[in-house]
Amino acid sequence: MDQVFDFYIDKKANNAYNTELSVIPHYPILNDYEESLIKIKLLDFKFLNTFYNISATLVNNQFNIRRTSKTYTITGYTGELFLTDEGFFNDQNVLIVNEVIDVTLHKSTITYDNTSLTYYNTSLITDDTLSYWVNILNTTPDTNRKMELQGEYVNFFEITSQDEPIYSFNITFYKDENISGSTTDVDIILQKYNNNTAIWDTVQTQTLTFQNAGSQQISQTFTTTNPLANDQYRIASNTGSVPFNIYLVKLQADKKIAVFDNGTEDIPTQNTITIPDGFYKASNFRKKLNELLTSYKITVSIDEYTNKIKFTNDNTTFSPTQDNLINENFKLELVIPNNNMKDNLGITINSYEPFILIPFNSYYEGDTHINLMNFTKIIITTNLSFRNKTHNDILNNANPYCKSFGNILTWIDADDAPYTCIKYKNYENVEYEIVNDHINYISFRFYNENSQELFLDNALLHFQIKKVYLNKINDY
Repeated sequence: MDQVFDFYIDKKANNAYNTELSVIPHYPILNDYEESLIKIKLLDFKFLNTFYNISATLVNNQFNIRRTSKTYTITGYTGELFLTDEGFFNDQNVLIVNEVIDVTLHKSTITYDNTSLTYYNTSLITDDTLSYWVNILNTTPDTNRKMELQGEYVNFFEITSQDEPIYSFNITFYKDENISGSTTDVDIILQKYNNNTAIWDTVQTQTLTFQNAGSQQISQTFTTTNPLANDQYRIASNTGSVPFNIYLVKLQADKKIAVFDNGTEDIPTQNTITIPDGFYKASNFRKKLNELLTSYKITVSIDEYTNKIKFTNDNTTFSPTQDNLINENFKLELVIPNNNMKDNLGITINSYEPFILIPFNSYYEGDTHINLMNFTKIIITTNLSFRNKTHNDILNNANPYCKSFGNILTWIDADDAPYTCIKYKNYENVEYEIVNDHINYISFRFYNENSQELFLDNALLHFQIKKVYLNKINDY
């Protein structure tokens, strides 16, 4: 009489947290090869598919961004014209901003775009219904538009910019009287207000030599020291008495501009991008990648016809500033750590490179469609030794997480939707002769078609160990 040992196993019972499903018979199954042979048959199997298609378990939830930054160094400073008549006067040289007049302090102030100009004239500014500013902010001096710097009294101009450090002033001075003598020297000073001492410190003094005969224009540049935004500057004469009136016919200023080198590429850093475990289709896969790559300014898209993935480098041309000397995303490269991720992203082995450049102002596109199927087969193996060992050419894909495995009982289609049952019934009555003469421990393990071991958190399995006596076989 043949002996049949039936085993009905719920993996949750004793192996809920193990990758292996182990079965220990109540007593060992012994075999004498001269009297009998032993076979194993898997009758049915059921598994509720709870596998995410992107997960740490499947080793397809991480890739790297190799980021090379570029650091710039300030090599010096220069000036760039910023204070002109733009915004203050129109093309007809008419003042277009509000003029605030204080007759008590004999001053008139005009402001545009956080830059304020104040003119002090003791003898002239006495009526708040008049206008005292003319367009001396134009690039071309015009002696018909002049403002008195020194006459009966020493007058002065104050300039403040809340936004820009002022690097220098470009000023044209003018006299229009004809007096006796040869020349007259006049000291013009540039001062900066010291907030700590409440005193106007002299930054620079320049001596202008005027010819006494006839009218004359002298253009001069005054350069500031250690300029900061919101500094207050004053332009005035430091010569007490002059035999003629001195006017300004041009007043412009340059803001401070840093000069940078060409930059130096820094040592690349590699940052791991981890996709949270979950069920993904093309749309939410793209959405999640875009969320994860925001800081790199990389946009992911998936072609609706080819299903190819595209990584677009949206970084704009970097211009260093004094406050920002590092271009964090100078060079961006994809680093795909394993073949599972290559399959997911549609990158073929033949085209793969260790560092895949995402070109600036361009994109990298996968070779073929994305593949978000986690696996298509569940392979069930056992530790029992088959007389005729199963042959397999299962892909291990050069994956360091792949494992070799022994005898295969069956493989089952597993490309059903999440949370559906994967089922198997042995309608063909397939069974395998085993050569173990002492069976006290039976192990089952589960793999996918990439040779990765799977952790099944649930499974129902029915198998038989059948002992067939040889004399019965010979009777046939």
